[in-house]
Amino acid sequence: MSIREHETIMSYVLMLVISVEVLFIFLGLGFLQNIPPEDTRYFLSALAQVEGAIIAIYITMMLVGVQLTIKDYSEVVNEVYLGNPEFWLVFISYITSIVFTLILLQNVGNLNTSWLCLIYLWGTFNLLIVPLFIRDSFLLFNPRRLIDKFIHMHKITEERMLPKLFRIASKSIQSQNVEVATYILQKIWEYARIEFSKKLNTLAKRAEKRRGHDLNELKLMLAFIEELTFRLRYLALYTIDQFNAGRITQDEATWILNMIEPIFRIIFADLVISLYPLYFVPEIKENLEHALSQCLLELELIIEKLQEAPSEIKMEELRKFLNVLPYNFISSLERAGCEHLAERVKRLQELAKDDEKYDDFIEI
Repeated sequence: MSIREHETIMSYVLMLVISVEVLFIFLGLGFLQNIPPEDTRYFLSALAQVEGAIIAIYITMMLVGVQLTIKDYSEVVNEVYLGNPEFWLVFISYITSIVFTLILLQNVGNLNTSWLCLIYLWGTFNLLIVPLFIRDSFLLFNPRRLIDKFIHMHKITEERMLPKLFRIASKSIQSQNVEVATYILQKIWEYARIEFSKKLNTLAKRAEKRRGHDLNELKLMLAFIEELTFRLRYLALYTIDQFNAGRITQDEATWILNMIEPIFRIIFADLVISLYPLYFVPEIKENLEHALSQCLLELELIIEKLQEAPSEIKMEELRKFLNVLPYNFISSLERAGCEHLAERVKRLQELAKDDEKYDDFIEI
């Protein structure tokens, strides 16, 4: 449970405590005692109407929030809003309270003080939690908060997660809201650098024992890596195209590309360094080679696109992407019996050398 979620729960608990305190204050002042049936009927009827009006405004505000955010974030808006526990807490509390109040309204003549105390306590609590919910709803209007909530609800490695996140990133670039795209890339980089790398290292040690379950889980992780590099390559090429079309500035384009490059660096380090012992395990070697081959292909496509890009981007970004491969990458591949992959890496290194010579020539 995150700190923010803990604070939210404690806020609602605090509202309940305040509601109980208010009830005891009114009881101490002699309220809710010896109330005539007509006054009780009026109180219950008014309470039900007020709560009905509040919940109607509440739902209207939710719909307005969805309309404001659905254009660029349609992939996640419905899931986040409908999966928001604060929404269901308020909605269920109000609906249940209204139904319970109407039931009591039908039995006014037989009510005792304890029932009135309960419905008064409930109504006070419902009134106090409205500001909390409004605050939480307005926080969801912030794209970063919306993405954080979505990522917290689902694991990044879950099926259909990456396509949704990268579609949001693409739409954000198209609508010139580049900050959202870079924030998504930042969250993916954080996951790849810490949680994913740690999980991959642990899984690699277990997979060396050649247990079927561990090998199958590792194959799923390799498939995730392939999809991630595919999405990153698409976003990199899309960013360059948007810059060429004049929809984003040079700073915005380099900002996005500079977020993509370190993720590639982490992926190649994991594939070659963390998983190196598994290249000698026949049950998984083919999958490793395929994943590495696909990652190299995506990197080659990015480099090819950068070679054709305007000089403003090419001079700065091409060298970075040519240097994402780990040190001793070629010798590691050759020792693992992946000569065909080593040849492809050699060609990339030749391009890096040619690029350095070209830069030296420009400086002269």
